[in-house]
Amino acid sequence: MSSEDKAGTAALRQETLEVYRDHSGALTSYARRLTSDVGLAQDAVQETFLRYFLVRMQGDTIRNPSAWLHRVVHNFIVETVRSSAVQACVALDEGVLEKAQVQPETGRVEWEDAFKAMLAPREFECLKLRTEGLDYVEIADAMSIRPGTVGALLHRVGQKMRVALRPKRSR
Repeated sequence: MSSEDKAGTAALRQETLEVYRDHSGALTSYARRLTSDVGLAQDAVQETFLRYFLVRMQGDTIRNPSAWLHRVVHNFIVETVRSSAVQACVALDEGVLEKAQVQPETGRVEWEDAFKAMLAPREFECLKLRTEGLDYVEIADAMSIRPGTVGALLHRVGQKMRVALRPKRSR
């Protein structure tokens, strides 16, 4: 790293610290109003300032740091809450997993075939990527779609799975 790069990085660190001092209190209060989870609020603020630093490292200008920071913390919390809700919908209980059998000839799990038949191809791909641990942005990049579309696809997956896994009522 050249001395010019080191100086630029040091200047951006100092700028980020100043922005942190100026806005962290208000941003933390805002994050806590958005969620009752103190840990999530703290994570959101920390992630927001990390993103601020990275965006500035890329050379982008942030004209209104307060508005930018508030938007990023809001989006982070919304995506995290949506992701948690989807995980709750998508998580299969132990009983379902115990019943799933691996087919010796293909090595595939039977539930995968059932979900593949039940879901649209994009929904199934989205579900697979999510179960592999990718977040909304990573899934969006992998599928060349927007993160909001990922949320919509996973929401539909959750709805379809709830219907499919709902116990059948006898008449």
